[in-house]
Amino acid sequence: MIRPRTAGRAVVGLAAVLAALALVEWRQSKARETMAELEDVVRELAVAGDEREALERALGRVEGRAWVAAEAGRRLGLRPPGDGEVVIPSEGAW
Repeated sequence: MIRPRTAGRAVVGLAAVLAALALVEWRQSKARETMAELEDVVRELAVAGDEREALERALGRVEGRAWVAAEAGRRLGLRPPGDGEVVIPSEGAW
C-alpha cells in the first residue's frame, strides 16, 4: 500500500506535470496567434506595396511631358510653340 506521504508527492508531481503541459499549450497557442497576425501584416504590406507601385506608375504618366501637353491643350487651349515663335535670348540680353 502507498503511504500518505508518497501519495501526496505523487499528486504534487502530477499537478506540476499538468501545469507544465498547460503552460506549453498556452505558449504554443499564443505563438500561433502571433504568427497569424504576422501573416496578416505581411499580406497587408504586400497590398500596400502594390498600391504604391500603381500610384508611382500613375504619377509617372501624369508628370510626363506628353500628358502635360495634352492636358494643357484640352483644358487651357494651349499648344506647343511653332519654330518661328521660339526666341532664345543671347548672353548679353539679361
